[in-house]
Amino acid sequence: MRESDDETNQEAYPRIGLPPADDAHMGSIFTLALIAIIAGVITGFVGGLFRLALQGAASLRTSILDWTREEPALRWIIPVALAAIAVALARLIIRWVPEAAGSGVQRVEANMRDEIGFARLRVVPAKFFSGLLALGSGLALGREGPTVQMGAVIGSYAGKIMRVTDYDRRTLSAALAGAGLGVAFSAPLGGAVFVFEEVSRAVRTRLVLTTLIGSAVAVATSRLLLGTKPVFDVGQVELESVWMLAPYGVLGLALGALGVYYNRLVIWTMDLMARVPRLAPEVKAGIVGGLVGLLGVAWPDIIGGGDVLNEQILVGTYALGTLALILVIRVILGPLSYSLGTAGGLFAPLLVVGAAMGALVANGYNVLFPGTDLSPIAFAIVGMSTFFAAVVRAPITGVILIMEMTATTTLVIPMILAAATAVLMATAMHGEPIYDTLRARLKSSNPDPAHPSD
Repeated sequence: MRESDDETNQEAYPRIGLPPADDAHMGSIFTLALIAIIAGVITGFVGGLFRLALQGAASLRTSILDWTREEPALRWIIPVALAAIAVALARLIIRWVPEAAGSGVQRVEANMRDEIGFARLRVVPAKFFSGLLALGSGLALGREGPTVQMGAVIGSYAGKIMRVTDYDRRTLSAALAGAGLGVAFSAPLGGAVFVFEEVSRAVRTRLVLTTLIGSAVAVATSRLLLGTKPVFDVGQVELESVWMLAPYGVLGLALGALGVYYNRLVIWTMDLMARVPRLAPEVKAGIVGGLVGLLGVAWPDIIGGGDVLNEQILVGTYALGTLALILVIRVILGPLSYSLGTAGGLFAPLLVVGAAMGALVANGYNVLFPGTDLSPIAFAIVGMSTFFAAVVRAPITGVILIMEMTATTTLVIPMILAAATAVLMATAMHGEPIYDTLRARLKSSNPDPAHPSD
């Protein structure tokens, strides 16, 4: 969308961070670029530290589970108690800093549309530590939620210090939110495209330059801490014959329908959790955290953000029945974890569900039609991008994210086909994109967009 289209765009998407009528109220684009560089370095450093901390927490959780196996009397007590305490503390932080709850993406989008004010700086440490406790304890949440909101706050505060206009502050907030997503998944282009396709739903020169610069600098900085390897090392994956694209369309239809019900389940569990007023949020969080810890004792790999599960699915570790069980558990565990209100995102858990469904469809197809020999690994990769497209309704972002996370481009055609069919199915079923729903709920709880922010 060109800058000359702003008037038309304003009618279609009112108040989406559009430039003021008088361009003189916008600062120098070179100043904006310089701020994006500085904020990108900080976002990359904070996001990289967050990922390192999560890796340490996951290792600690594994060590505790290994130790308790040697102590039968403690096996069912220590992990459950520690998980319950950690999740309760994660929720307690949100009591002190309510705007750090949940994913944070919907707050960035609402701010871009001038529906809520700028988040306070205290969101950064709150998001960091609440997310670390929640994800480290094993909740099925994504690391991208905290990094997205931390990046947005860093961007907006950098703009505040440099005394830019509110419009440019919103531009910086959205741009650095994309940088945070890029840091979470080592996907600079995917993070940038997410800003254009989902956060702003517009493409303008100031936003494009700020986003690309911020995302590139942030991911480059994070790689100094994390290294340069892709999130998933899948090696070379070959595309089947063009005549075998039809099953990818079937996968897209299946995940499109599942995405609609998944979104409804997220909202339903949030409402359900709110209907238990007699218990404090920290108590409810502790109970669910203990149950997740108990599940982790029985099956350590099934809990957490899902990187381990994805890696094992992508190397063909699981049989048909196990894939089905993973799918069922994770479809329930993700929304349940999100309903607690701790810091944590929705993206990463989506990838596990998509990968499991993709491998399940490929294996099932091979059983029903012997000799087809579909690749479960290829279908798992396509499933990740497709379920993202179905739930978030951002198909281009989903395709680019997974291409960068797996460092493979050979599956781009089935990715596009499956993502398109998934969005068509979700649209036909009148399913709302998850962040539109969450942003509407946020707006209803913040009716005054001009509330004090800083």
